[in-house]
Amino acid sequence: MEDILAIIPARGGSKGIKNKNLLKLNKKSLIEIAIKEVKKSKFITKILFSNDINKIIKEAKKFIDIKFTRPKKYSTDRASSYDVARHALNWFEKNNKKNIVKIVVILSPTTPFRTVNDIDGAIKKLIENKKATSVIGITETDYPPYWMLKKDKKFKLTWLIKEKKKYNSRQQYPKIYQPNGMVYALKADFLKKMKGILPQKGTLGYFIDEKRSVNIDNLNQYDYCKYLIKSKIR
Repeated sequence: MEDILAIIPARGGSKGIKNKNLLKLNKKSLIEIAIKEVKKSKFITKILFSNDINKIIKEAKKFIDIKFTRPKKYSTDRASSYDVARHALNWFEKNNKKNIVKIVVILSPTTPFRTVNDIDGAIKKLIENKKATSVIGITETDYPPYWMLKKDKKFKLTWLIKEKKKYNSRQQYPKIYQPNGMVYALKADFLKKMKGILPQKGTLGYFIDEKRSVNIDNLNQYDYCKYLIKSKIR
């Protein structure tokens, strides 16, 4: 049997907001929102929830069976989402030897406006592009990186990006995109040998509009999500 495996990595030790995955929007925790949306997918066949905090695991158990507890070495700031996904993939294959995982989808609970259409759209794009190794959610940047600065110890400023052509207005810039953290779909064989982070050669982008591309890392972003919901902007 071939599987498309969704992995929900819910960190508990965030420095911005403690146990941020337990925050609620419309009386639903971010964990509940994420799991219920993933369950709507027409592609995903298995879901694994990865965490090591009892309080967070208890919340997730309301909506999904918990198969394992994430080891401490994958629960630090140094462990990337890809490390977590590789561990979950290896665990799944070891315990389900008859199953062949073709695609792994990483879905953080901290992007509450992600929909099943985003999830399935990214997966479909990866399936249809045979040469692609991965697909990531992207959105347009809200500020041109060509105007960004860096400073030395004396606060002397220099341009972050040095280019011969000078852009004097926003309209002159080429469109620039950034990862939004909403969905990562990777071919399982690629994930196993991958080094570093995405994008890499063979990575495609799946566009998601800026209004929905909110990743909650601090209280301001959480408040912004509540504002969007209250104002019915989304």
